[in-house]
Amino acid sequence: MRYCKRCIMPDSRPEQVFDAEGVCDACHTADRKHKEIDWVARRKEFEGILDRYRNKGGSWWDCVIPVSGGKDSCFQAYTMKYEFGMNPLCVNFVPCEMTEIGLKNILFLRDLGFDMVQVAANRKTYRRMVCKGFFDLGDCCWPEHIGIFTAPVRVAVQYKIPLIIWGENSQFEYGGPASKRNNNYLDRNWLEQFQMLGYRISDLYEEGFDRKDLLTFEYPSNQELQDVGVTGLFLGYYLKWEAFNHVKQMISLGWSPNMDGPVEGAYYSYENLDCKWIAGLHDYMKFLKFGYGRATDQLCIEIRHGRIDRDTAIRMVRNYEGQVPRKYLPDFLSFVNCTEKEFFETLDRFTNRKIFVTDGNGDFVRDQNGDVIKVDYGY
Repeated sequence: MRYCKRCIMPDSRPEQVFDAEGVCDACHTADRKHKEIDWVARRKEFEGILDRYRNKGGSWWDCVIPVSGGKDSCFQAYTMKYEFGMNPLCVNFVPCEMTEIGLKNILFLRDLGFDMVQVAANRKTYRRMVCKGFFDLGDCCWPEHIGIFTAPVRVAVQYKIPLIIWGENSQFEYGGPASKRNNNYLDRNWLEQFQMLGYRISDLYEEGFDRKDLLTFEYPSNQELQDVGVTGLFLGYYLKWEAFNHVKQMISLGWSPNMDGPVEGAYYSYENLDCKWIAGLHDYMKFLKFGYGRATDQLCIEIRHGRIDRDTAIRMVRNYEGQVPRKYLPDFLSFVNCTEKEFFETLDRFTNRKIFVTDGNGDFVRDQNGDVIKVDYGY
């Protein structure tokens, strides 16, 4: 395993690209973001686009904004309404198990003056899909990742609102294929490539799922999209994306970070607050598969913005990643109806044997807390 020479991202991250000097593409795009891109020109371009979609009579919504209640989606909504003068309809895909603070921040957004449609899949089907994601695909939040990108598009089609405003382009901010890094839009191909783990909703029909129970997760047809003229734009393409500033602004308006500190496996106290499973287990499974977790993502951002140095991040990351998240473990076991033994056996099946220490029998070596031990390849 190699690590970027400027940040601490490993080359085990899917589709991460390193140059000949050992610097990852995310660090190079950060240079472009801070030094090369003409953000004034992009903002002007964005304002021209918005004028084409603005409802001049005020009789309908101007755009759809997907929201989780997190600091970024609240920033998106606030910016579109109070900075650009748009009239957005917020769409919230309800996670299978919402946290108290997640609900509080959704209410904060409504109190701030936003209309909202909440889309909630039936829990019977949702539970089956969570089991599919966890036991077969190694992602306990697999259906949620589909729903948050599908529900807003379905609402846009049904309400005949052609413009959807997404947040950042994750391939630009965090690294990914060059062909997707400079995109200013999101479409079906982006969703299927980066969110669905190569498994399609139609694949579930062959496993006994009834199509009528999966409508929430089905992406509209190309004809439906064309009839409405649906366009999804990344706000982060037109405005310089800086989550730290989003947090400060939203907190000043009444938004709530996690008062208990970072969720398990994270460095920030203001991310992944809405869902019980994504606040720990999802990122821990990423750690097991690829050798890095949420804290690595967040500390790399801190390095790229010059708020901490690389040596400090190396010392810190070991304190945040690598422990089994236990806060909501009883809730998850109950939700998927499995024993703790079955839970850990599933984790072991998705743990990368090239990254974690095994003994002579091929079994994982564990520390005094029962956690697997990462091979120290050195930063």
